[in-house]
Amino acid sequence: MPEKILVVEDEQDLRELVGKYFVDMGYQVVVTADGADALALAKEEKPQIILLDLRMPELDGLEICKKLKADETTRTIPIIIVTAYNNQLNEALAAGADDFVAKPVHLLELSVRVKSILKVRHLTNELEKSVAYMKELQKNLPGVDTGHWRRLAHAQAAAPKAVRKGRRSKKR
Repeated sequence: MPEKILVVEDEQDLRELVGKYFVDMGYQVVVTADGADALALAKEEKPQIILLDLRMPELDGLEICKKLKADETTRTIPIIIVTAYNNQLNEALAAGADDFVAKPVHLLELSVRVKSILKVRHLTNELEKSVAYMKELQKNLPGVDTGHWRRLAHAQAAAPKAVRKGRRSKKR
């Protein structure tokens, strides 16, 4: 199943251009021009990434970003802010944005950033699955001392160097 991108942009021409570009690249794209609609679509559609304009009528991109990052169901969705207001980079990152692309949008640059963030997200998901699997294994191994190797390494690090086996300097 193709990955899903939510495009939140009030400029119709840009919204259509970005949407078509990513559809042509094989992504599933959901578009909206409305901030409140963006919040609902993020929960319903569960996109893998959101491309979010900052300046929109009624609910602006910073407020949308803050609300998405505060909500347990949407907080892990990466958000790329796409805006002509370069002076708001720090505000966007403080609101929880994962990246920032300046307008006029260069579609190649935007697609590279999308691919990069999605790759990191996939790797993070795999790591989280592995950690959960290892924790489950630990729970299912009663009586196994899983801290043995950690204690052994700590004891070796704490031992005086002259006493460690095979570490004595030989003077000839």
